[in-house]
Amino acid sequence: MKLITDVDEVLTTTRTVRFRLDFDRAVTRELIEECLSIAQQSTMGSNVEEWRVVAVTQEKLKLKIAELYRDTYEQLVARPLRENDQVVQERLAPALRGSVGDQKRQQKIMDGVKYLAENLENVPVIMVFATTTPAPPEPVGKLASGFYGTIFPMIWSFQLALRSRGLGSVMATGAMHHANEISKLLNFPDNFIPITIIPVAHTKGLNFNAAHRLPVKDILRFNTWGKGE
Repeated sequence: MKLITDVDEVLTTTRTVRFRLDFDRAVTRELIEECLSIAQQSTMGSNVEEWRVVAVTQEKLKLKIAELYRDTYEQLVARPLRENDQVVQERLAPALRGSVGDQKRQQKIMDGVKYLAENLENVPVIMVFATTTPAPPEPVGKLASGFYGTIFPMIWSFQLALRSRGLGSVMATGAMHHANEISKLLNFPDNFIPITIIPVAHTKGLNFNAAHRLPVKDILRFNTWGKGE
């Protein structure tokens, strides 16, 4: 296995991988454990490891999770787009993006989302990440930042470790619209809160490019956002 050791390359080429997931190549337990042990070094609130993870490899379980994910895709993406839901159209429809390049990029993303929904059970491993941190009473501010600020850095570190070893992944948070059903499928204790699923597979090829992003000057200000520097 060839490691990608250049940190900047890993950071700038860890993509959401859908079309290039290799469904036919097995992912070993050793690889999953190795990447997860690296992810455990990420930042965590109060110096308490409250993340919990289940690696789903059983075909029947993967299919059940995939069916739930397909339902989410149908309810939140496919049907609203078919019915011209204005909010969903503005957020997702390729035709409403500004430039031709933006439209093509968004169309590729939407095609990939559909592809993953149709093929999720085929990935070798579906990682389900949860936390035992009590859910914050409010979605933003106060305790919410700490709640998400522990588990998501760990998940992202796991994805970076995968990428450095030639594997691809997707942060498929849409699955959490069926969080209760997934908890029951995996026999989670009552204090486990599912956060996201991460489909994992080797990638078809290792070369990925940096994605199109806004210039830094468009997202950065020093000192204040108003009339400062």
